[in-house]
Amino acid sequence: MENYTKFAIRGAAIVFVISIIAAFMGYIVRILLARNLSIEDFGLFYAVVSFLGLIGVFKSLGFDRALTKFIPEFESKGRNDLIKSSIIYVLAIQVVVNSVVIIAVYLLSNYLSSHFFHNANAGFVLKLMAIAFFIDSFTIVLKFAFQGFRKMWYFSLVDLVRMLLIIGIILIGLKTGFGLKIPVYAYILTPLILTIIFGFIFVKKVFPKFFESKFSWSRRLFRRISKYSIFVLANDVGGVILGNTDVTMLTYFTDLKNVALYSVAYPTARVLLYFPRATGQVLFPLTSELWAKKRKDLLKAGIESLYKYSIITIIPIVFVVFSFADLIISTLYGKDYLLAGNVMKILVLGIMFAVIHHVNGNFFAGIGKPQVTSRIVYAAAVFNFAANLAMIPFLGILGAAITTAAGYLIMMVMGLIEIRKFIAISYPIKPWLGTLAAGIAATAAIWLLKEAISLNVWLETGIILAISGLLYIAVLFLLRVVKVQELKDLYKRVLK
Repeated sequence: MENYTKFAIRGAAIVFVISIIAAFMGYIVRILLARNLSIEDFGLFYAVVSFLGLIGVFKSLGFDRALTKFIPEFESKGRNDLIKSSIIYVLAIQVVVNSVVIIAVYLLSNYLSSHFFHNANAGFVLKLMAIAFFIDSFTIVLKFAFQGFRKMWYFSLVDLVRMLLIIGIILIGLKTGFGLKIPVYAYILTPLILTIIFGFIFVKKVFPKFFESKFSWSRRLFRRISKYSIFVLANDVGGVILGNTDVTMLTYFTDLKNVALYSVAYPTARVLLYFPRATGQVLFPLTSELWAKKRKDLLKAGIESLYKYSIITIIPIVFVVFSFADLIISTLYGKDYLLAGNVMKILVLGIMFAVIHHVNGNFFAGIGKPQVTSRIVYAAAVFNFAANLAMIPFLGILGAAITTAAGYLIMMVMGLIEIRKFIAISYPIKPWLGTLAAGIAATAAIWLLKEAISLNVWLETGIILAISGLLYIAVLFLLRVVKVQELKDLYKRVLK
């Protein structure tokens, strides 16, 4: 029998490590732009990105994500013809829908510049970034195809190469003095290069039988993919509302400076989600396979372990970011963005809830029930929209942050309730409480040490993190949240 533990952990490790590197590159991009553009231009660029992200959810209609569900299913049956047909259906949908989106953006660009963004440069940025989003949709198809084939190395490498290319183009562009045009051109050229590189890898290394496999029109197959994609789309729409409503409403109700501050705090907090995303991206196709084989026992054990160890991993990072938020913001982006520190403190607390939501969401998608996640995300999206509408005009970016954190809590609670309808999960309440206690102890140590030690800021930070980290681990073992034998068993399963 396949060693699913080894695949899950090694696959997650690959995705996690490369995703963290890619995220680091992503923040280099933001740092470069924040330090070389005016705060208004920085805010405008990310306001446009957020706006296009809000409408761009419709550019694939959820078809691209369906590949992650159907490719492993068809591969297990040896149906290369169905794999190829599925990919071609998805590409065709991309061309049609993206063309409609680009035309709409071009027709409305001048109106949006005047009445929504309140900036004359917005029209130019909108038009070119719409082209960038169109090209990038084909890169996304390749990425999900890699995930469907469980080629996690290539899957995760797409984003890393993306960020390296963007950084390279921006660094070259900074010498030209093009200003706001620099990131726009970078985001157009990068997906074009990615599609060429990874398209070649896909047909040569991952699916070498692509061209020799038969393509045939199958109404039944198209209906299956469409039915699944509708629920994925519904889920994506809710997710995009959650992820972009804040910036969109801040753009309308406040000003581009607030947009810039939030565009620094929110992505910086969300970098903490790379670990649950990494495990989830491996969990998705693995869940699909185990569910098809009716191995609920393995699924139950795996998800319960993810519940426990995801929180153990994320809590110390959350409390460290919370404790050093101002230092992180000022170091990365400069003192002009220091006001984003309090916003980030609120957002990172919400990330703890988002971790469990991600585990649940990938389980529902893997068993072919994305509609469950759709209901959850839509409930949170409705709350997010209403709460933002009520709070942003009065509290600004703090109101947006509170709303987002509360939305993550709602999704976690609803997901924990729904998952028991499919599998008899036991919630690791005691480990969670023990982990929270360890995190609070470590955070208290951080704040006490910050008052007691007065050294070079980086030496001081290093000493504080080392001491508080050791305290966190010690409390975990003291409260028996983690046991030595448990770690030994996990080690043996991974390396067996």
